Amino acid sequence: MDNTVNKLWKILDNFSPEEISFIHEEDPWRFLITVMLSASTTDKQAVNAAAELFRHYPDPQSLSMAGVSSVEALIRPAGLYRTKAPRIIEVSRFISEHGLPENAMELTALPGIGEKTAECYKEHVLGLPSVIADTHFVRVANRLGFTDTTDRIRSAAEIRERFPSTEWSRMSMVLNYHGRTICKPKPCCAECPVRALCPSSGDASAGR
Repeated sequence: MDNTVNKLWKILDNFSPEEISFIHEEDPWRFLITVMLSASTTDKQAVNAAAELFRHYPDPQSLSMAGVSSVEALIRPAGLYRTKAPRIIEVSRFISEHGLPENAMELTALPGIGEKTAECYKEHVLGLPSVIADTHFVRVANRLGFTDTTDRIRSAAEIRERFPSTEWSRMSMVLNYHGRTICKPKPCCAECPVRALCPSSGDASAGR
């Protein structure tokens, strides 16, 4: 790993909160459904929609038997409700019949489970090293020079190649947090703890 990149990462890691979490849900099934709901929307909207959904269907068994239209109405504020509703019903049916997925291959075989959702589940539920390459993560990793791409799949692959697995989960949370609070689409460089080393600091293209 490049020495400058290593310095950037250490400073940012030390500057960030020790505990970072965006979806505070301990139950594995509820966590998974909430992450599925978070696609193409904010965590707040997903959490609110999930709370309403779980109020009516508190466990995998009840949700697996729910009508699609009923679920659509409950999760509508989270967006893409016509796509999400049948998928979360099917995932709940699988979990009701077979239990929680025990590995990423089993998880990604389920409908509506992409790489980001799988990596969230691996980190939060299975306790495995994970690279959660969401929009914030990809943007910050590219601006800091941790990766050479803004493509989500390639970004995750480059992080896995360039950093030890012991850093993946923490880096996922730190870069995501930094992207939400400081390194936004229009970055607040004046407030950034790594401004002096950042290769994108003061660059007009940093607003991308």
